[in-house]
Amino acid sequence: MNRAVWAVMIGVMCVPFAWAQTDAERGQAFILESKRLPVAERVDRAVLTIQNSTDDAVVAEAVTDLAQFWNNPEDKLAVIEDVLTKADKKSKTFQRAELAKARTLARLGEKGQAHAIFEKAIADGQEKALHFYHNSLWETGDYAKVAIDTYKRLAESAQDDPAKYEKERDFVGMFDSLRAMRAVFPKSSAIKEVYSQLNDSGVRPLAKPLAEVVCLSADDRYGEALAALDKVQELLKSGKYTGPDEGKNVAFLRMAVLFFEGRDFDAARGELREYLALNSDNPGRALCRLSFFMCTVEQAIVDSQKALELTSMLMDEGYLTDKYVSQDEFRKWELHGLLHHHQKAVAFAGKWEESTRLCIEIMEDYYPGTMAGANSALGLALYISWHDKDWDGAERLLNDVLENAPYDGIAPFVYVALAEIADARRDRGKALTLLEESFNRVGTAPYGRGPERFLRQNAQQLKSKIFGR
Repeated sequence: MNRAVWAVMIGVMCVPFAWAQTDAERGQAFILESKRLPVAERVDRAVLTIQNSTDDAVVAEAVTDLAQFWNNPEDKLAVIEDVLTKADKKSKTFQRAELAKARTLARLGEKGQAHAIFEKAIADGQEKALHFYHNSLWETGDYAKVAIDTYKRLAESAQDDPAKYEKERDFVGMFDSLRAMRAVFPKSSAIKEVYSQLNDSGVRPLAKPLAEVVCLSADDRYGEALAALDKVQELLKSGKYTGPDEGKNVAFLRMAVLFFEGRDFDAARGELREYLALNSDNPGRALCRLSFFMCTVEQAIVDSQKALELTSMLMDEGYLTDKYVSQDEFRKWELHGLLHHHQKAVAFAGKWEESTRLCIEIMEDYYPGTMAGANSALGLALYISWHDKDWDGAERLLNDVLENAPYDGIAPFVYVALAEIADARRDRGKALTLLEESFNRVGTAPYGRGPERFLRQNAQQLKSKIFGR
Protein backbone atom coordinates (compact mmCIF):
# COMPACT_ATOMS: atom_id res chain seq x y z
CA MET A 1 0.00 0.00 0.00
CA ASN A 2 1.46 3.34 -1.07
CA ARG A 3 1.01 5.56 1.94
CA ALA A 4 1.45 8.66 -0.17
CA VAL A 5 -1.88 7.81 -1.81
CA TRP A 6 -3.94 7.89 1.36
CA ALA A 7 -1.96 10.87 2.64
CA VAL A 8 -3.24 12.79 -0.37
CA MET A 9 -6.76 11.59 0.39
CA ILE A 10 -6.59 12.95 3.91
CA GLY A 11 -5.83 16.34 2.46
CA VAL A 12 -9.02 16.46 0.41
CA MET A 13 -10.90 19.56 1.44
CA CYS A 14 -14.62 20.18 1.72
CA VAL A 15 -16.29 22.27 -0.92
CA PRO A 16 -16.72 25.73 0.66
CA PHE A 17 -20.16 26.02 2.24
CA ALA A 18 -22.27 29.01 1.26
CA TRP A 19 -24.56 30.15 4.04
CA ALA A 20 -28.06 29.25 3.03
CA GLN A 21 -31.10 31.47 2.72
CA THR A 22 -33.91 28.97 2.27
CA ASP A 23 -35.60 27.20 5.18
CA ALA A 24 -34.20 23.84 4.10
CA GLU A 25 -30.65 25.14 3.80
CA ARG A 26 -30.76 26.88 7.18
CA GLY A 27 -31.99 23.66 8.77
CA GLN A 28 -29.28 21.64 7.02
CA ALA A 29 -26.59 24.09 8.18
CA PHE A 30 -27.73 23.66 11.79
CA ILE A 31 -27.69 19.86 11.54
CA LEU A 32 -24.28 19.78 9.87
CA GLU A 33 -22.72 21.77 12.71
CA SER A 34 -24.44 19.55 15.28
CA LYS A 35 -23.19 16.35 13.69
CA ARG A 36 -19.62 17.32 14.50
CA LEU A 37 -20.36 17.50 18.23
CA PRO A 38 -20.31 14.73 20.87
CA VAL A 39 -23.82 13.59 21.72
CA ALA A 40 -23.98 15.41 25.08
CA GLU A 41 -23.01 18.72 23.46
CA ARG A 42 -25.31 18.05 20.53
CA VAL A 43 -28.29 17.56 22.84
CA ASP A 44 -27.42 20.71 24.81
CA ARG A 45 -27.18 22.68 21.56
CA ALA A 46 -30.58 21.41 20.45
CA VAL A 47 -32.18 22.41 23.76
CA LEU A 48 -30.62 25.89 23.70
CA THR A 49 -31.76 26.38 20.11
CA ILE A 50 -35.31 25.36 21.01
CA GLN A 51 -35.31 27.79 23.92
CA ASN A 52 -33.73 30.78 22.17
CA SER A 53 -34.27 30.65 18.40
CA THR A 54 -37.28 32.06 16.56
CA ASP A 55 -36.37 30.46 13.23
CA ASP A 56 -39.08 27.86 12.60
CA ALA A 57 -36.95 25.79 10.20
CA VAL A 58 -33.99 25.65 12.57
CA VAL A 59 -36.05 24.90 15.68
CA ALA A 60 -37.83 22.09 13.80
CA GLU A 61 -34.47 20.47 13.05
CA ALA A 62 -33.33 21.01 16.64
CA VAL A 63 -36.41 19.17 17.92
CA THR A 64 -35.79 16.34 15.46
CA ASP A 65 -32.14 16.15 16.48
CA LEU A 66 -33.03 16.08 20.16
CA ALA A 67 -35.22 13.02 19.68
CA GLN A 68 -32.62 11.09 17.71
CA PHE A 69 -30.63 9.66 20.59
CA TRP A 70 -31.64 6.97 23.07
CA ASN A 71 -30.27 8.51 26.27
CA ASN A 72 -32.55 10.34 28.76
CA PRO A 73 -35.85 9.89 26.88
CA GLU A 74 -37.94 11.14 29.82
CA ASP A 75 -36.07 14.45 29.94
CA LYS A 76 -36.34 14.88 26.19
CA LEU A 77 -40.05 14.17 26.26
CA ALA A 78 -40.54 17.01 28.74
CA VAL A 79 -38.77 19.46 26.42
CA ILE A 80 -40.77 18.23 23.42
CA GLU A 81 -44.07 18.55 25.32
CA ASP A 82 -43.15 22.14 26.18
CA VAL A 83 -42.57 22.87 22.49
CA LEU A 84 -45.98 21.45 21.62
CA THR A 85 -47.71 23.73 24.11
CA LYS A 86 -46.04 26.86 22.71
CA ALA A 87 -45.56 26.33 18.97
CA ASP A 88 -48.02 27.38 16.28
CA LYS A 89 -49.91 24.24 15.25
CA LYS A 90 -49.37 25.13 11.59
CA SER A 91 -45.62 25.49 11.99
CA LYS A 92 -42.95 23.05 10.92
CA THR A 93 -41.72 23.02 14.52
CA PHE A 94 -45.07 21.73 15.80
CA GLN A 95 -45.23 18.97 13.21
CA ARG A 96 -41.68 17.82 13.89
CA ALA A 97 -42.32 17.97 17.64
CA GLU A 98 -45.28 15.62 17.21
CA LEU A 99 -43.07 13.16 15.33
CA ALA A 100 -40.31 13.57 17.92
CA LYS A 101 -42.83 12.87 20.69
CA ALA A 102 -44.02 9.72 18.94
CA ARG A 103 -40.44 8.48 18.47
CA THR A 104 -39.61 9.11 22.13
CA LEU A 105 -42.82 7.47 23.37
CA ALA A 106 -42.06 4.37 21.29
CA ARG A 107 -38.67 4.08 22.97
CA LEU A 108 -40.36 4.35 26.36
CA GLY A 109 -42.63 1.44 25.46
CA GLU A 110 -45.75 3.52 24.76
CA LYS A 111 -46.02 2.12 21.26
CA GLY A 112 -49.79 2.33 20.90
CA GLN A 113 -49.83 6.05 21.56
CA ALA A 114 -46.72 6.59 19.44
CA HIS A 115 -48.05 4.73 16.42
CA ALA A 116 -51.37 6.58 16.60
CA ILE A 117 -49.48 9.90 16.37
CA PHE A 118 -47.42 8.66 13.44
CA GLU A 119 -50.44 7.35 11.56
CA LYS A 120 -52.34 10.63 11.97
CA ALA A 121 -49.31 12.59 10.76
CA ILE A 122 -49.06 10.34 7.70
CA ALA A 123 -52.78 10.73 6.97
CA ASP A 124 -52.40 14.51 7.26
CA GLY A 125 -49.58 14.44 4.73
CA GLN A 126 -46.91 15.73 7.09
CA GLU A 127 -43.43 15.99 5.65
CA LYS A 128 -41.27 12.92 6.37
CA ALA A 129 -43.93 11.36 8.61
CA LEU A 130 -43.75 7.94 6.95
CA HIS A 131 -39.95 8.04 7.03
CA PHE A 132 -39.93 8.79 10.77
CA TYR A 133 -42.58 6.14 11.46
CA HIS A 134 -40.66 3.37 9.72
CA ASN A 135 -37.38 4.42 11.32
CA SER A 136 -39.07 4.27 14.72
CA LEU A 137 -40.37 0.77 14.00
CA TRP A 138 -36.88 -0.35 13.00
CA GLU A 139 -35.23 0.98 16.15
CA THR A 140 -37.78 -0.67 18.46
CA GLY A 141 -37.62 -4.03 16.69
CA ASP A 142 -41.11 -3.91 15.18
CA TYR A 143 -39.93 -5.39 11.89
CA ALA A 144 -43.21 -7.13 11.10
CA LYS A 145 -45.06 -3.81 11.27
CA VAL A 146 -42.65 -2.30 8.75
CA ALA A 147 -43.36 -5.15 6.32
CA ILE A 148 -47.14 -4.99 6.82
CA ASP A 149 -47.21 -1.22 6.37
CA THR A 150 -44.99 -1.46 3.28
CA TYR A 151 -47.34 -4.02 1.74
CA LYS A 152 -50.39 -1.92 2.53
CA ARG A 153 -48.97 1.09 0.71
CA LEU A 154 -47.83 -0.97 -2.27
CA ALA A 155 -51.09 -2.91 -2.58
CA GLU A 156 -53.48 -0.01 -2.07
CA SER A 157 -51.83 2.97 -3.75
CA ALA A 158 -49.72 1.66 -6.62
CA GLN A 159 -52.35 2.11 -9.32
CA ASP A 160 -53.69 5.40 -7.96
CA ASP A 161 -50.65 7.03 -9.53
CA PRO A 162 -49.06 5.03 -12.39
CA ALA A 163 -45.90 7.13 -12.17
CA LYS A 164 -45.58 6.26 -8.48
CA TYR A 165 -46.05 2.58 -9.29
CA GLU A 166 -43.17 2.73 -11.76
CA LYS A 167 -40.91 4.38 -9.18
CA GLU A 168 -41.76 2.10 -6.26
CA ARG A 169 -39.05 -0.15 -4.84
CA ASP A 170 -41.87 -2.60 -4.48
CA PHE A 171 -41.37 -5.68 -2.33
CA VAL A 172 -37.72 -5.00 -1.59
CA GLY A 173 -38.84 -3.10 1.51
CA MET A 174 -40.59 -6.21 2.79
CA PHE A 175 -37.45 -8.26 2.23
CA ASP A 176 -35.47 -5.64 4.13
CA SER A 177 -37.44 -5.74 7.37
CA LEU A 178 -38.24 -9.46 7.27
CA ARG A 179 -34.60 -10.52 6.80
CA ALA A 180 -33.78 -8.35 9.82
CA MET A 181 -36.66 -9.86 11.82
CA ARG A 182 -35.42 -13.38 11.22
CA ALA A 183 -31.86 -12.38 12.12
CA VAL A 184 -32.91 -10.86 15.45
CA PHE A 185 -35.78 -13.27 16.21
CA PRO A 186 -34.76 -16.64 14.65
CA LYS A 187 -37.97 -18.34 15.82
CA SER A 188 -40.23 -15.75 14.19
CA SER A 189 -42.34 -16.63 11.15
CA ALA A 190 -43.03 -14.14 8.36
CA ILE A 191 -45.89 -16.31 7.08
CA LYS A 192 -47.61 -16.37 10.48
CA GLU A 193 -46.79 -12.84 11.68
CA VAL A 194 -47.01 -10.90 8.42
CA TYR A 195 -48.63 -12.76 5.54
CA SER A 196 -51.60 -13.82 7.68
CA GLN A 197 -52.41 -10.13 8.23
CA LEU A 198 -52.31 -9.02 4.59
CA ASN A 199 -55.45 -8.30 2.59
CA ASP A 200 -56.10 -8.96 -1.08
CA SER A 201 -55.51 -5.95 -3.28
CA GLY A 202 -58.19 -4.52 -5.52
CA VAL A 203 -55.72 -2.57 -7.65
CA ARG A 204 -52.93 -5.19 -7.80
CA PRO A 205 -54.41 -8.70 -7.83
CA LEU A 206 -50.94 -10.26 -7.64
CA ALA A 207 -49.73 -8.15 -4.71
CA LYS A 208 -50.60 -10.71 -2.05
CA PRO A 209 -49.25 -13.72 -4.01
CA LEU A 210 -45.98 -11.84 -4.52
CA ALA A 211 -45.88 -10.87 -0.84
CA GLU A 212 -46.30 -14.57 -0.03
CA VAL A 213 -43.14 -15.26 -2.02
CA VAL A 214 -41.27 -12.71 0.10
CA CYS A 215 -42.57 -14.18 3.36
CA LEU A 216 -41.80 -17.78 2.36
CA SER A 217 -38.29 -16.75 1.39
CA ALA A 218 -37.80 -14.88 4.67
CA ASP A 219 -38.75 -18.12 6.46
CA ASP A 220 -36.10 -20.02 4.41
CA ARG A 221 -38.83 -21.92 2.56
CA TYR A 222 -37.18 -21.32 -0.78
CA GLY A 223 -38.67 -24.25 -2.69
CA GLU A 224 -42.18 -23.13 -1.79
CA ALA A 225 -41.32 -19.53 -2.69
CA LEU A 226 -40.11 -20.55 -6.16
CA ALA A 227 -43.20 -22.72 -6.67
CA ALA A 228 -45.41 -19.77 -5.73
CA LEU A 229 -43.56 -17.65 -8.30
CA ASP A 230 -44.15 -20.34 -10.93
CA LYS A 231 -47.91 -20.07 -10.29
CA VAL A 232 -47.78 -16.29 -10.68
CA GLN A 233 -45.85 -16.63 -13.94
CA GLU A 234 -48.30 -19.20 -15.27
CA LEU A 235 -51.18 -16.81 -14.57
CA LEU A 236 -49.38 -13.95 -16.31
CA LYS A 237 -48.94 -16.09 -19.43
CA SER A 238 -52.45 -17.58 -19.37
CA GLY A 239 -54.24 -14.61 -20.91
CA LYS A 240 -56.68 -14.60 -17.99
CA TYR A 241 -54.84 -11.95 -15.99
CA THR A 242 -56.04 -8.35 -16.40
CA GLY A 243 -54.12 -6.41 -13.73
CA PRO A 244 -50.96 -4.30 -14.05
CA ASP A 245 -47.90 -5.94 -15.59
CA GLU A 246 -45.89 -7.63 -12.82
CA GLY A 247 -43.34 -9.31 -15.10
CA LYS A 248 -40.46 -7.13 -13.91
CA ASN A 249 -41.31 -7.86 -10.29
CA VAL A 250 -41.44 -11.62 -10.91
CA ALA A 251 -37.93 -11.57 -12.41
CA PHE A 252 -36.64 -9.46 -9.54
CA LEU A 253 -38.20 -11.64 -6.83
CA ARG A 254 -36.95 -14.85 -8.46
CA MET A 255 -33.44 -13.42 -8.48
CA ALA A 256 -33.80 -12.48 -4.80
CA VAL A 257 -35.11 -15.91 -3.73
CA LEU A 258 -32.36 -17.72 -5.63
CA PHE A 259 -29.74 -15.42 -4.16
CA PHE A 260 -30.89 -15.91 -0.57
CA GLU A 261 -31.16 -19.68 -1.10
CA GLY A 262 -27.54 -19.63 -2.30
CA ARG A 263 -27.62 -22.94 -4.20
CA ASP A 264 -27.58 -21.70 -7.81
CA PHE A 265 -25.93 -18.32 -8.24
CA ASP A 266 -25.75 -18.83 -12.02
CA ALA A 267 -29.54 -18.96 -12.09
CA ALA A 268 -29.76 -15.92 -9.80
CA ARG A 269 -27.48 -13.96 -12.13
CA GLY A 270 -29.56 -15.10 -15.10
CA GLU A 271 -32.71 -13.69 -13.47
CA LEU A 272 -30.85 -10.47 -12.70
CA ARG A 273 -29.92 -10.11 -16.38
CA GLU A 274 -33.55 -10.76 -17.31
CA TYR A 275 -34.70 -8.11 -14.86
CA LEU A 276 -32.23 -5.55 -16.24
CA ALA A 277 -33.29 -6.39 -19.81
CA LEU A 278 -36.95 -5.83 -18.90
CA ASN A 279 -35.94 -2.41 -17.54
CA SER A 280 -33.80 -1.37 -20.50
CA ASP A 281 -36.08 1.64 -20.99
CA ASN A 282 -35.02 2.96 -17.58
CA PRO A 283 -31.85 1.26 -16.29
CA GLY A 284 -31.46 3.91 -13.61
CA ARG A 285 -34.64 2.84 -11.87
CA ALA A 286 -33.59 -0.81 -12.05
CA LEU A 287 -30.20 -0.11 -10.48
CA CYS A 288 -31.83 2.07 -7.82
CA ARG A 289 -33.92 -0.91 -6.76
CA LEU A 290 -30.81 -3.10 -6.81
CA SER A 291 -29.03 -0.60 -4.59
CA PHE A 292 -31.84 -0.89 -2.06
CA PHE A 293 -31.68 -4.68 -2.38
CA MET A 294 -27.98 -4.59 -1.53
CA CYS A 295 -28.91 -2.79 1.71
CA THR A 296 -31.31 -5.67 2.41
CA VAL A 297 -28.41 -8.09 1.96
CA GLU A 298 -26.63 -6.37 4.86
CA GLN A 299 -29.21 -7.62 7.37
CA ALA A 300 -27.30 -10.89 7.83
CA ILE A 301 -23.59 -11.71 7.63
CA VAL A 302 -24.26 -14.82 5.55
CA ASP A 303 -26.03 -12.71 2.91
CA SER A 304 -23.26 -10.11 2.89
CA GLN A 305 -20.77 -12.89 2.21
CA LYS A 306 -22.78 -13.92 -0.85
CA ALA A 307 -23.08 -10.38 -2.22
CA LEU A 308 -20.02 -10.65 -4.47
CA GLU A 309 -21.94 -13.20 -6.56
CA LEU A 310 -24.15 -10.35 -7.79
CA THR A 311 -22.00 -7.24 -7.55
CA SER A 312 -19.13 -8.80 -9.49
CA MET A 313 -21.55 -9.55 -12.34
CA LEU A 314 -22.70 -5.93 -12.37
CA MET A 315 -19.07 -4.82 -12.51
CA ASP A 316 -17.78 -7.36 -15.01
CA GLU A 317 -20.66 -6.92 -17.46
CA GLY A 318 -20.49 -3.12 -17.45
CA TYR A 319 -23.71 -2.25 -15.67
CA LEU A 320 -21.97 0.08 -13.19
CA THR A 321 -20.63 2.49 -15.77
CA ASP A 322 -21.71 5.81 -17.24
CA LYS A 323 -21.92 4.06 -20.63
CA TYR A 324 -24.76 1.90 -19.32
CA VAL A 325 -26.52 4.55 -17.27
CA SER A 326 -26.54 8.18 -18.30
CA GLN A 327 -26.38 10.84 -15.61
CA ASP A 328 -29.78 12.13 -16.71
CA GLU A 329 -31.41 8.83 -15.73
CA PHE A 330 -29.41 8.00 -12.66
CA ARG A 331 -27.28 10.39 -10.65
CA LYS A 332 -23.65 9.43 -10.70
CA TRP A 333 -23.30 9.49 -6.91
CA GLU A 334 -25.97 6.81 -6.65
CA LEU A 335 -24.03 4.75 -9.15
CA HIS A 336 -21.03 5.03 -6.88
CA GLY A 337 -23.24 3.90 -4.01
CA LEU A 338 -23.58 0.59 -5.83
CA LEU A 339 -19.84 0.57 -6.42
CA HIS A 340 -19.45 0.89 -2.67
CA HIS A 341 -21.71 -2.13 -2.15
CA HIS A 342 -19.35 -3.98 -4.48
CA GLN A 343 -16.36 -2.77 -2.45
CA LYS A 344 -17.93 -4.08 0.75
CA ALA A 345 -18.69 -7.40 -0.93
CA VAL A 346 -15.05 -7.65 -2.00
CA ALA A 347 -14.00 -6.94 1.59
CA PHE A 348 -16.34 -9.65 2.94
CA ALA A 349 -14.66 -12.03 0.51
CA GLY A 350 -11.28 -11.19 2.07
CA LYS A 351 -9.89 -9.50 -1.05
CA TRP A 352 -8.36 -6.63 0.89
CA GLU A 353 -6.08 -5.17 -1.79
CA GLU A 354 -8.92 -4.95 -4.30
CA SER A 355 -11.24 -3.51 -1.65
CA THR A 356 -8.70 -0.83 -0.80
CA ARG A 357 -8.25 0.11 -4.45
CA LEU A 358 -12.02 0.53 -4.81
CA CYS A 359 -12.13 2.67 -1.66
CA ILE A 360 -9.57 5.06 -3.11
CA GLU A 361 -11.34 5.23 -6.47
CA ILE A 362 -14.66 6.10 -4.86
CA MET A 363 -13.06 8.65 -2.55
CA GLU A 364 -11.39 10.45 -5.44
CA ASP A 365 -14.75 11.68 -6.71
CA TYR A 366 -17.12 11.33 -3.78
CA TYR A 367 -15.32 12.10 -0.53
CA PRO A 368 -16.43 13.91 1.56
CA GLY A 369 -19.64 14.84 -0.25
CA THR A 370 -21.50 11.51 -0.15
CA MET A 371 -22.17 8.58 2.17
CA ALA A 372 -20.42 6.28 -0.31
CA GLY A 373 -17.32 8.46 -0.09
CA ALA A 374 -17.40 8.52 3.71
CA ASN A 375 -17.94 4.76 3.88
CA SER A 376 -15.00 4.26 1.56
CA ALA A 377 -12.83 6.48 3.75
CA LEU A 378 -13.81 4.34 6.73
CA GLY A 379 -12.93 1.19 4.78
CA LEU A 380 -9.55 2.61 3.80
CA ALA A 381 -8.81 3.64 7.39
CA LEU A 382 -9.65 0.14 8.64
CA TYR A 383 -7.25 -1.34 6.09
CA ILE A 384 -4.49 1.07 7.09
CA SER A 385 -5.06 0.23 10.76
CA TRP A 386 -5.41 -3.56 10.49
CA HIS A 387 -3.08 -4.40 7.61
CA ASP A 388 -0.40 -1.68 7.69
CA LYS A 389 -0.56 -1.19 11.48
CA ASP A 390 -0.28 2.51 10.69
CA TRP A 391 -2.45 3.74 13.54
CA ASP A 392 -1.41 7.37 13.13
CA GLY A 393 -2.45 7.45 9.48
CA ALA A 394 -5.72 5.63 10.15
CA GLU A 395 -6.52 7.94 13.04
CA ARG A 396 -5.92 11.05 10.90
CA LEU A 397 -8.27 9.75 8.21
CA LEU A 398 -10.96 8.77 10.74
CA ASN A 399 -10.83 12.18 12.39
CA ASP A 400 -11.08 13.78 8.95
CA VAL A 401 -14.31 11.83 8.38
CA LEU A 402 -15.71 13.13 11.68
CA GLU A 403 -14.81 16.69 10.67
CA ASN A 404 -15.67 16.75 6.97
CA ALA A 405 -18.16 13.91 6.44
CA PRO A 406 -19.96 13.51 9.79
CA TYR A 407 -22.90 11.47 8.53
CA ASP A 408 -24.98 10.00 11.34
CA GLY A 409 -24.91 6.63 9.61
CA ILE A 410 -21.10 6.60 9.55
CA ALA A 411 -19.95 8.36 12.74
CA PRO A 412 -20.73 5.50 15.20
CA PHE A 413 -18.55 3.14 13.14
CA VAL A 414 -15.75 5.72 13.08
CA TYR A 415 -15.82 6.00 16.88
CA VAL A 416 -15.52 2.23 17.27
CA ALA A 417 -12.61 2.16 14.80
CA LEU A 418 -10.90 4.91 16.82
CA ALA A 419 -11.60 2.94 20.01
CA GLU A 420 -9.88 -0.11 18.50
CA ILE A 421 -6.81 2.00 17.75
CA ALA A 422 -6.81 3.42 21.29
CA ASP A 423 -7.07 -0.10 22.71
CA ALA A 424 -4.18 -1.26 20.51
CA ARG A 425 -2.14 1.57 22.01
CA ARG A 426 -3.26 0.41 25.48
CA ASP A 427 -5.06 3.69 26.08
CA ARG A 428 -8.10 1.98 27.54
CA GLY A 429 -9.60 5.09 29.08
CA LYS A 430 -9.75 6.77 25.68
CA ALA A 431 -11.08 3.58 24.11
CA LEU A 432 -13.95 3.39 26.60
CA THR A 433 -14.82 7.07 26.05
CA LEU A 434 -14.97 6.51 22.29
CA LEU A 435 -17.10 3.40 22.70
CA GLU A 436 -19.49 5.29 24.94
CA GLU A 437 -19.87 7.97 22.26
CA SER A 438 -20.76 5.28 19.74
CA PHE A 439 -23.35 3.75 22.09
CA ASN A 440 -24.80 7.22 22.74
CA ARG A 441 -25.43 7.59 19.02
CA VAL A 442 -27.03 4.21 18.28
CA GLY A 443 -28.32 3.07 21.67
CA THR A 444 -27.78 -0.35 23.18
CA ALA A 445 -31.04 -2.12 22.21
CA PRO A 446 -30.37 -5.06 19.86
CA TYR A 447 -32.61 -3.73 17.09
CA GLY A 448 -32.26 -1.72 13.92
CA ARG A 449 -30.60 -2.57 10.63
CA GLY A 450 -27.88 -5.16 10.27
CA PRO A 451 -24.83 -2.85 10.23
CA GLU A 452 -25.98 -1.15 13.44
CA ARG A 453 -26.56 -4.47 15.17
CA PHE A 454 -23.14 -5.76 14.15
CA LEU A 455 -21.59 -2.49 15.32
CA ARG A 456 -23.12 -2.85 18.79
CA GLN A 457 -21.89 -6.44 19.02
CA ASN A 458 -18.34 -5.46 18.07
CA ALA A 459 -18.36 -2.48 20.42
CA GLN A 460 -19.65 -4.59 23.31
CA GLN A 461 -17.03 -7.27 22.66
CA LEU A 462 -14.28 -4.65 22.74
CA LYS A 463 -15.71 -3.16 25.92
CA SER A 464 -15.79 -6.60 27.56
CA LYS A 465 -12.23 -7.27 26.44
CA ILE A 466 -11.05 -4.01 28.04
CA PHE A 467 -12.70 -4.97 31.31
CA GLY A 468 -11.17 -8.45 31.09
CA ARG A 469 -14.42 -10.34 30.75
